[in-house]
Amino acid sequence: MIYWISYYILKISGQIFSPRTILGKEHLPKEGGFILASNHKSNLDPFLIGLCFHRRISYMAKDSLFQNPIVRFFLQHVEAFPVRRGASDARALRETLRRLKRGLPVVVFPEGTRQGSGAESKIHPGIGFLAVKGGVPVIPVHIDGSDKVLPPKSRIPKRGRVTISFGKPICFSEGPPYRDIVISIMKEIEALS
Repeated sequence: MIYWISYYILKISGQIFSPRTILGKEHLPKEGGFILASNHKSNLDPFLIGLCFHRRISYMAKDSLFQNPIVRFFLQHVEAFPVRRGASDARALRETLRRLKRGLPVVVFPEGTRQGSGAESKIHPGIGFLAVKGGVPVIPVHIDGSDKVLPPKSRIPKRGRVTISFGKPICFSEGPPYRDIVISIMKEIEALS
């Protein structure tokens, strides 16, 4: 219930602060698990993706957010789960695979943390592992404008238009190194810009 209450509150406030243009929505599978691999410029990004379709989706969120009991309660009820930043987190990878098997779409950010304009991306090969071991399609996602609505270090959103573009599903099999898979996913994300 908390998930859907949050969904509708964000949907209404999103129309005020960040009217959305959604492109490529036809590429989103109607059922089953899949990975939404997106660029990351704002703390709004996971929510903006979630508002694009009427299904429960899961999110990786940095583990420090779960230290506050109130925030942890909320995050757990909107299908978020913790991931350690700056290190390989086997527990988060296992949890992602469990959720994909349950048929939940999962949002991941191959860059890990938010990247400002002109920032050099640091990609994480764990996403390549998930793409292969999950046995589900990867949907590249590009978000444009979210960093203008809620810039880094800002707590109050500003009004601005956001464009969210979904690419065609990509499937991966065992073979190439996981890092190479992530590089190819990032190229598909960038191609949507």
